[in-house]
Amino acid sequence: HEKDLRKVANAFYMGLFERFLQSILIDADRCNTAEFMSDNKNLEIQCETDRLWKSMSEKMEEKCNQFRKNTDKISKQRMSISDRCYAFADNKVETCRLIVPTGGGKTLSSLRFAIKYALKNNKNKIIYVAPFMSILEQNSDVIKEFVDDENLFTEHYSNALAAAENSEELDYLELRCERLDAPVIAATSVQFLNSLFSGKITDVRRFHRLENTVIIMDEVQSIPVKCVYMFNLAVNFLTKICGCTVVLCTATQPNLENLKYPVFLDDNFSMSGDFSDDFDKFKRTEIIPKTRPEGYSFKDAADFCMEKFSEYNSLLIIVNTKKAASEIYNEISNQNKEISDENRCKILHLSTNMCPQHRRDKIKFIKNCIQNKEKIICISTQLIEAGVDVSFECTVRSLSGLDNIAQAAGRCNRNGERECSDVFVINITEEDLTKLPEIKRRAEIGREIFDKGFYNLLGNETVSKYFAKFYNEEKENLSFPIKKENTSILDLLSTNSRRAGDNRKPSYINQGFATAGKYFKVIDDSSEKVNVIVPYNDEANELICELNSDIPIEDFRLVLRKLQKYMVDTYNFRNLDQKGAFVYYKKYNIYSVRDNFYSDELGIVDDGLAGNSSELIY
Repeated sequence: HEKDLRKVANAFYMGLFERFLQSILIDADRCNTAEFMSDNKNLEIQCETDRLWKSMSEKMEEKCNQFRKNTDKISKQRMSISDRCYAFADNKVETCRLIVPTGGGKTLSSLRFAIKYALKNNKNKIIYVAPFMSILEQNSDVIKEFVDDENLFTEHYSNALAAAENSEELDYLELRCERLDAPVIAATSVQFLNSLFSGKITDVRRFHRLENTVIIMDEVQSIPVKCVYMFNLAVNFLTKICGCTVVLCTATQPNLENLKYPVFLDDNFSMSGDFSDDFDKFKRTEIIPKTRPEGYSFKDAADFCMEKFSEYNSLLIIVNTKKAASEIYNEISNQNKEISDENRCKILHLSTNMCPQHRRDKIKFIKNCIQNKEKIICISTQLIEAGVDVSFECTVRSLSGLDNIAQAAGRCNRNGERECSDVFVINITEEDLTKLPEIKRRAEIGREIFDKGFYNLLGNETVSKYFAKFYNEEKENLSFPIKKENTSILDLLSTNSRRAGDNRKPSYINQGFATAGKYFKVIDDSSEKVNVIVPYNDEANELICELNSDIPIEDFRLVLRKLQKYMVDTYNFRNLDQKGAFVYYKKYNIYSVRDNFYSDELGIVDDGLAGNSSELIY
């Protein structure tokens, strides 16, 4: 059995090596053609990385010296973590972990390590990878502080391209994303995984650019289950063959090293050393299971939250579905109207029914309310868990996995404003998870752990047991199965057992690259999902008007990029279309939402009664 596993792993590594060579050839061919057509011999970003790393190091140490002036317990522990990460850069590092409690400052600590390690070991790049746009946008702003020249930093995600002012700037930004030749890069997990496994030529082209790089994988527990085996093997290839250093960051570390195809951790793998004291010092919340056999209806959940809110100034409710968020928002809003004026609070809703700009503005508004000690309740889907720097006094979390509960706790009492705050976990039976099987499974395992009465629900030992059980129950899905083809992408990219009868080729060059590339999608496509433009604000409406003005097709690309932050994926397209919710622009094959179907409070609504009458100005 072990021999068979090694055979698959070795064939997979050989396939990645072929991809690496192909990537070099594609990039060289594209560059030569572009240089010939433009008569420009300097398409490559020119940078003395040694000088850049020194400059970034000086700025980082200057910032750290400012932080050292803060003497509160939380700030001192953050600096302790940062100093240990800095010292860790003196080691030879291939694959390590940064296990830091939520709110422990892992972005700056991991970046501080990366800068020092890149300088000491002549690394080509630093790449910061995160699963969600909210983390990337927030942390990209942090990274920019340390890079002198904006041309040396590439943001590899769609919303970053929306900043282009004209076609020439858009061309430049797209070229940087296609080549990944900047020394400092921030990218989504989707883009990173596409560079490793997608069959698109632009994705293959990027692959060799990962060589000799420090890669920070933030919130690594969010790697999609279907990609786990391939991710582990790819990390091994990058570190053992391509000279990379990979940092696996999260407060809830998945036990990737114990799987059938494990990631090869260094012997000295903990960047922050003995992290138990960090979790003790950062204990700012108490997880309190309040699940019950009959569960909670949406009204029950709203009643529970309002009861708890009477003890606090700010409360966050995080649920698993958009329907649950809107239903509980409506319930709490109705109850809030019955409260006397002096006790009435601001009620806000967050979900992906809102466009990215709408969500950003709301989060900014929420932060201001909390800072000004205003009474506020926020009802959100799990999008707020993704590294959003907010600090509520109390949190209520709909039952989910321990990793989600830990992230929810990280939005509560984040900076130790209180001695300790409560994070309540409830099971909402009206929340339908049938179309979210992974979340459902995580919630079931979370419930089992609660029922067993573990003392420290977010302790490293408990989290390890949680992930061990989760991966064991998901073991059939870890290799990216393709039911239609009765195979998996892991098989296609390794021994490709369907071609095993072809004895003319060694087993390690049987890969089915084209078929694997065709089926590899980090986010599953859905025939029900349609991307639509929403009339959120004046800029969005002006851009929609440009679509009406019959703009030249060559200028549409720029307008479309600018519209990225005003787009929403809707899974309710047919129903909304039958109600007349959309305007269709046939020339561009794109839809916009009519005003009465987009609400200030909820985003896209399906009753056509949006009427933007919110008392809140975001």
